[in-house]
Amino acid sequence: MAKNQVVAIDIGNTNVTILYIERTTEGLRLVDVGVASITNPDNREQTTATIKELWNRLGIKQNIFNKHRMEVAIALPRGSVVTKRLTNLPASTTDAQLPSLVEMAAETELPFQVEESVFTYHDVQRTSEGVSIELVSTRRDTVTRYTETIAATGNTPSAIIPSMLAIETATRNTLTNPEARTIIVDVGAGHTDFCLMQGNTLTFSRGFSVSGNHLTRTLMSELQVDIETAEQEKQHIPANQLPTRTWTRNFIGELERSIAAAKREITDEQFGEIDEVWLCGGGARVPELAETCQEQLQIPTRLWNPLQAGILDTSGVDSSILENYGDTLTVPLGVGIHVLETEKPVSLLPTEVGVKRAESTRKHKQLIAAGLTGFAILVLVLSGITFSRSQKSKEDFLDKRIATYTMLQNDASKLLARELILVDKLTHQISPLDVLHALSTLFNDRTKVAWKTFEVSNLDDLQKARISFSLQANSHDAINSMPEILNRTNLFSKIETGEVTTTGDERRPTFEVKITCRLTDEAVHLFAQKRHPKPVIEFNEIIPEDIDVSLPTDDIQPTDDIQPTDETTEEEGKEEE
Repeated sequence: MAKNQVVAIDIGNTNVTILYIERTTEGLRLVDVGVASITNPDNREQTTATIKELWNRLGIKQNIFNKHRMEVAIALPRGSVVTKRLTNLPASTTDAQLPSLVEMAAETELPFQVEESVFTYHDVQRTSEGVSIELVSTRRDTVTRYTETIAATGNTPSAIIPSMLAIETATRNTLTNPEARTIIVDVGAGHTDFCLMQGNTLTFSRGFSVSGNHLTRTLMSELQVDIETAEQEKQHIPANQLPTRTWTRNFIGELERSIAAAKREITDEQFGEIDEVWLCGGGARVPELAETCQEQLQIPTRLWNPLQAGILDTSGVDSSILENYGDTLTVPLGVGIHVLETEKPVSLLPTEVGVKRAESTRKHKQLIAAGLTGFAILVLVLSGITFSRSQKSKEDFLDKRIATYTMLQNDASKLLARELILVDKLTHQISPLDVLHALSTLFNDRTKVAWKTFEVSNLDDLQKARISFSLQANSHDAINSMPEILNRTNLFSKIETGEVTTTGDERRPTFEVKITCRLTDEAVHLFAQKRHPKPVIEFNEIIPEDIDVSLPTDDIQPTDDIQPTDETTEEEGKEEE
């Protein structure tokens, strides 16, 4: 499972630093930074209280769902770590065989007893002659001190990262020239880490004790002042002036010894020159230290702030914190990035602690799964009970509605039966006289058209009704106009004209034709209107003058559908007169 959040903790001699880093879709983001002072790093209770205070100040939220998914990684100083290159492993050694071979080799290569140590390996290099790895180890009691301190805060560490590997990770995206040799010197309060980088790869590392606290003690001795005054003075006295110059000489001497040791250990015959020295950490803030180192070493030297390299997003952190502590965050920053970006971090976490954390994580997942399962079952049971009650209530409600609708249906059926009887009695029935009257009205000019025959059948069913009649006319035009006249009435449909025959003499011929048709669906309504026209009701009652019959105009809104006409206006005028 991909790691998305890490809390990186660096427990120094004077400060405890916590970085909260998370992975987002756009890359790594620094969520927050916390730095707090401690007076005695060996006082576990004080260190634990400081870590808790920083944890709460940063607002790192832990709950039952993310507690075991959040990585908690600790930095281990380079001075507490021993490294050695093992080059005598067989070339046929597989990745699966490496752990057991390294464990056997560690019994003779470690500088202390195996049972008193914690070790791991990294940087596996394979050639045709054999396999080489770098063995990384430390004392078990050193690691135990860190793990117990973190455990007292209620958290279980997931990784312990050596500081030189953290520095390598922090500079990996900054050093782009694969041939350049760069020295990274992290000057802390209790120790200094020396790392030689070939491109972005760590080739040599060393730790020494000439550090910030060493300068404080030097100033206390030379100036005969207390620790608070010495801490203030070392921020103002330049590195090349007394009494700071004594410390600077020792510091540069350690750098020269580290460079010489690197040249002896690296097998590359063409070691080449050092391109640049980068100083970081609180102890590197001594005025003019970079310039003095450059003058003495004859190597370009500068101060370096890892947060200004753009390796992660820092926009969400207060800029004053970055300015005050940015150059002191190299190690915790590298620890966090190493844990998030490395599939298998180089960690000196004891196996039993890792197993305990894995077991705790497994039980935690089982507890969450069991809780969610129980909750789901409870929800299902309650949902079932609620659904059952709801269905019962719906059934009772529907039964009542059905009974009500049944009564209404019975009443409606009776009422409908009565209305159907009444409608049947009142429905107009078409008679042959209606049809004959309509035809007589259409062809009322007997000088042009004369009736000969007239037949009607099935008038009780409009779908089957059939009308046929024969006509005589004095011209073809009169006969041809008959179907059009019948169509305009909306009474007749499916009009068919038979063959036209001619009788009489040539001077006054008579044309005869037979026409068949049916009635339209509107015929019943039209015939009923003609037989039973709407009555016109006239009101002759005289309304007394003392009764106001005018309609209120406030509530009457004019509409677009009703427009006054001239006729209406004239009628109103007459009424007013």
